[in-house]
Amino acid sequence: MAMAVVSQDASAGVRAAALVAPDETAYDLFQMLRNSRGTALPCFDEHLPAGILSPDYAVVLHGEPSTGKSVLLRNILATHLLPKACDGHGLPSVLVDADNAFDVWLLAKLLQDRARRSGVNSEEAVDLVTDALGRLLVFRPCEPLDLLQQLRQLRSIFSSNPTAGLLVIDSMSAWQSMTAAFPRSAGATLKECWRAVARLQQEASVAAVIAHRDAAVEFPLHFEAIHLGVGCCPKVQPKGEEHLEASAHSEHECFYIAPGGKVLDSSALDAQTFFVISPAGEVVTIPTQPELRPLSLSVGHNHF
Repeated sequence: MAMAVVSQDASAGVRAAALVAPDETAYDLFQMLRNSRGTALPCFDEHLPAGILSPDYAVVLHGEPSTGKSVLLRNILATHLLPKACDGHGLPSVLVDADNAFDVWLLAKLLQDRARRSGVNSEEAVDLVTDALGRLLVFRPCEPLDLLQQLRQLRSIFSSNPTAGLLVIDSMSAWQSMTAAFPRSAGATLKECWRAVARLQQEASVAAVIAHRDAAVEFPLHFEAIHLGVGCCPKVQPKGEEHLEASAHSEHECFYIAPGGKVLDSSALDAQTFFVISPAGEVVTIPTQPELRPLSLSVGHNHF
């Protein structure tokens, strides 16, 4: 049986066609396309195939602490949770807070700021934020075995909630000291957690974004992942970003995203993108500027 993807939007048709595998059924294709969406973060989306998150692969954010990984995850969640009237998707999402660092107040502040900028008044913004937070399910595992059990539990949760198409894990490096001390027990369990994520994506057709501190990760066979390195740059003065609510003389910490997952002594700087974080915690993409180029980054797009 031959299938064709038809769209009035030529760019949308190209994006959809790029996601089609030759052996997929119509239902598989529908599930994958429904849960393949952008994040409204240009600095992030431009490193993804077709510019969207897809159940076809997992995105792994690598970087040291305080380099913006959790902020990126929070912004991705905000896009999925907010309604379409606020340039969101209005869809349920799941957050696995392995680092036990999730602050619901920071997410609420981000949601409220984005709702107000879309033209919603203060009273309506409160209701929108409440509804958006009601779409978020949070898990807090205490150890790798808890994470494995929760990932297995998510199989039934996603199957009973087919509109929930995003899984965020912050982070898979929460138990690095434990896995180093007990590689045969904790380390083996954590490797099985990676396999559980792969199975969950395949069975429930969900997109996954995972934070991990180190660039070197032993992924199980047939697990396809896109690795993005996240790092901190010198302070900059971004121009033309009015909603940063800052004077022309104030400085902002700048961060970068680069494919490959790690920083090496390479000169391929054109592949990276830069962003700053607004006072409300929103990720704001800024143009590449010559003064931001003292960094030496590597480019490597890994698929497993």
